[in-house]
Amino acid sequence: ISLIRKASQLAGLGIMEAIRSTKPGVMEYQLEAAAGFVFKTNGARGLSYNAIVGGGQNAWMGHYSANSDPVKDGDLILMDLAPDYHYYTSDVTRMWPVNGKYTDDQRDLYGFVVAYHKAFMRHIRPGITSDQILLAAAVDMRTVLDGMSFSKDIYRVACEEALEFRGHIQHPVGMSVHDVGNHHGIPLEVGMVFSIDPMIWVPAEKLYIRMEDVVVVTKNGVENLSANLPVEM
Repeated sequence: ISLIRKASQLAGLGIMEAIRSTKPGVMEYQLEAAAGFVFKTNGARGLSYNAIVGGGQNAWMGHYSANSDPVKDGDLILMDLAPDYHYYTSDVTRMWPVNGKYTDDQRDLYGFVVAYHKAFMRHIRPGITSDQILLAAAVDMRTVLDGMSFSKDIYRVACEEALEFRGHIQHPVGMSVHDVGNHHGIPLEVGMVFSIDPMIWVPAEKLYIRMEDVVVVTKNGVENLSANLPVEM
């Protein structure tokens, strides 16, 4: 767990360096390189899986890893990457605007995902199942959603559908980013490590929004191992 925590913190530092390096026209692979420099100078051996650095609609393509396009003014960037640190890894994702300012729509959609992330964190604890966490978080998010106004109906529909999706509590993380083991359908135990990955899709616009952190179940609840990376917009 201490090694996964270090890998997670380095992932956060690398993504922060990529954020600082972002401006219109920068190549996706250059942002990957900015994060990778941070990893290697802090004792990691580079990436533990193919980095996803998708600007605009490139983010729509699930595990996009070509990272070959310039980022464009007005777009969001999705970055998902983590280092190989002493044979352990993490799985961390953030999205931010190329020009440094979220549009109202981007703020609404990513803000929904941020609030969903916080809802999961409130409910994770030993003895509860992932399905129970998903149901409890969805109840919390109904109240959040009722208080939101969207510029397009398709955005509200996407958020409604996200409350029904059961993949937001993802996979174990350890020596592999998709590590062995299972935490679904059983009560969580202290020491279990897995990713929290709230996401939404807007198919009509090929728009995909998500964020991700790696957490460990503790005696009193949960620890976000990548908590050094800001959540707030």
